[in-house]
Amino acid sequence: MVNTNDCWLYAGWFTDNDYGQLRTKVDGQWRSVAAHRVVYENYKGRIPDGLVMDHLCRVRQCVNPEHLEAVTLKENILRGISFSSRNKRKTHCPQGHSYSKENTYIRGGTHAGNRLCKTCRRVQHKQYRQRRATA
Repeated sequence: MVNTNDCWLYAGWFTDNDYGQLRTKVDGQWRSVAAHRVVYENYKGRIPDGLVMDHLCRVRQCVNPEHLEAVTLKENILRGISFSSRNKRKTHCPQGHSYSKENTYIRGGTHAGNRLCKTCRRVQHKQYRQRRATA
């Protein structure tokens, strides 16, 4: 994480989601473009196709090129603070078992993509079978 005291806060027009915008000519036509992308390209060069800008400082109004990194959209999302990104970073289930390749089940159906711990599933199934046998 970058120290936000070094942020260069854009003082112009903003989109509804707090990203700075400015008008510039692109291929001979005036267009609205993201201010942080313009500054990044002026200081560090062209942003490769398929990459997006990640604000390392987490301040959307910041245009400091040292606080910006060109990454894939997936990487940008996973670095964030959303529910999905926080869960993706978890390495163990709530009971402490590792989310290793051997111990992880990827759920299908309506909850497709959810990770489940195989050790916990075995315990749950055993308890279920025991309850059914005594009922």
